[in-house]
Amino acid sequence: MHNIFDQRHLAEARFFAIALTFCGGFTDAFTYIQFNHTLAAAQTGNIVFLSAALASHNFFGVFDRLASLIAYIVGLAIVSIFHAHIDHYWQVFCLIPILIIGMIVGGLPASFPTYISVPALSFGLAMQNAAFAKIEGFGYSNVFTSGNIKKSVVAWSEYCFHHDQSQRQAAIDYSLIVVSFTLWAIVSAQLQPLMRMRTI
Repeated sequence: MHNIFDQRHLAEARFFAIALTFCGGFTDAFTYIQFNHTLAAAQTGNIVFLSAALASHNFFGVFDRLASLIAYIVGLAIVSIFHAHIDHYWQVFCLIPILIIGMIVGGLPASFPTYISVPALSFGLAMQNAAFAKIEGFGYSNVFTSGNIKKSVVAWSEYCFHHDQSQRQAAIDYSLIVVSFTLWAIVSAQLQPLMRMRTI
């Protein structure tokens, strides 16, 4: 347990990174299921869904995905402002929006417009992702996982095939991140038939 918390900086601690990643997987699964296959964090997926909606002349679908993308960009920009103007604990301030937004969205009816609720979550997750971008000094993402899968496989390959001992911990950390994201996305999907909007 000591190794989980004993890091150079709490914001880079393995335990904290895993907790944030579980939030990312949980929330994206929630928005995908509850809000017409729109993702709050995985903007690559939203761009693909946006292009498919455009091709099928589904302009509401285009608007939903575009609103989410713009909100995500704004959230990233706000983090830069926080970092520049708040000396201490600026990262903690970056977590406040997603906590408040999650509570509000959980109390909304399922009929509430997607183009408001998903962009709000996108904004909060963007702030979380930008403020907490390292695990034990290595870059990672806590709201989507394709890059983490790549880094995990590369690190394990370096460790197993080239006997690079320095890659072992990175391989373990990235694997834990991927497993956390996956498990909590599954948990989110399983809870939603029972709890609906309150899942968030």
